[in-house]
Amino acid sequence: MAASSYRRIEAVIKALEVLEFLATQKEPATGPDIAKAVQLPTATVMCHLITLQDKNYVRQVGGGFELGMGAATIWARKKALLEGQRDRIERDIQTLEEGS
Repeated sequence: MAASSYRRIEAVIKALEVLEFLATQKEPATGPDIAKAVQLPTATVMCHLITLQDKNYVRQVGGGFELGMGAATIWARKKALLEGQRDRIERDIQTLEEGS
């Protein structure tokens, strides 16, 4: 099935908006600051934050929140996958060049 036939889940979109907002902050942001930025009630944002904290995407620092290492872990895995693909492609190219 085409991806366009599925509906978007608003809670996932909002959780990503929370992460994207935190990624732009130089200092930990409070729940109310995040709520204002993503246009959600503070209680809803706090539920997102606690859930994201459980999965290590957000960490609490003092009275605020900042990005956790969860996103960095995914990025590192993707980078390693792409580097592995690049290495295989380079070996295949070298094999082709040696055979010509």
